[in-house]
Amino acid sequence: MSSRIDLQTMTPRWPALGLLLLPSWCAAGWLIHQTSWYWSHKPDMSFGWIVVLLCGFLITEVAPTLPAPRLRWSFPSVVLAVLGLSSLLLFQLYQAAFGTMPASLMALAFGSMAIITANILYVFGASALGTLGFAFYFLLIALPLPSFIQSLVISNLQNFVAMMDEELLNSIGIPAQRQGSVIQLATGRVGVDDACSGFRSLQSSIMAALFIGFLIFKTWGWRIALGFLSIFLAVLGNLGRTFYLCYQGASKGTDAVKGVHDAAGWSVMLFTAAGVGVASWLVLKLQKAQAAYAAEIDDDELDDPPETPKSQPS
Repeated sequence: MSSRIDLQTMTPRWPALGLLLLPSWCAAGWLIHQTSWYWSHKPDMSFGWIVVLLCGFLITEVAPTLPAPRLRWSFPSVVLAVLGLSSLLLFQLYQAAFGTMPASLMALAFGSMAIITANILYVFGASALGTLGFAFYFLLIALPLPSFIQSLVISNLQNFVAMMDEELLNSIGIPAQRQGSVIQLATGRVGVDDACSGFRSLQSSIMAALFIGFLIFKTWGWRIALGFLSIFLAVLGNLGRTFYLCYQGASKGTDAVKGVHDAAGWSVMLFTAAGVGVASWLVLKLQKAQAAYAAEIDDDELDDPPETPKSQPS
């Protein structure tokens, strides 16, 4: 029995795929290595290790569906390979001078994904970018954002949540006044800090929606719709969490907020996960019902062929 690896037919599959995608494995491995410090030392980034496992799972899922290798360079693949290598070189020079920071990791991520894209275009063509490419691109959700971007997102979430809490509390007869991201109550002040902004639940919900949507839905329209739904559910759940904390602070004193803070945080995660799961299940059921209805109509048309017109007597 021959142990020779045939790259054209990808037999055996995984050794052949390992050789064909060697640049992609190296680029992804370097990105994971450089980002792993944040996953190990930042509690809010520890989900990065889960993202790596999910990426591996997605790759094993799409591998049997890949087209036959074509092994042909194109203009986009050459340009992406050059840009990717240039970005990696710039990152290495910057890291040697200033160390690794979230902003510099953006250059590493761009270079790594450019090389991965060029590799996939060379081996399989553009048709594999939506499947195998997505499995690699999924890593990007685990990257730390540059501080100015993260601060901008968190501050906007804090102000929005505090503004909505102020309106809701006043609408039910609880006096509340917003001062930035702090709610002034009669019993004291309740602050919407970074943890209460909803940024972490927003990250987690987007990750779950991308993963579930890719596995369940075949069209990008439903996947994008599920992503927007997950954002809405994360913001809605966090608004409910902060409103509950403010309500507890108004009725039992601000010291009571500490006792329910963590439990309220976990409830947001469960609410968002359940919402994404239920929405995915409902859409999947709807798609199956539509497919069954379309198949039933086709069967009826086959059973009842159109009548041929009778010839008129001359």
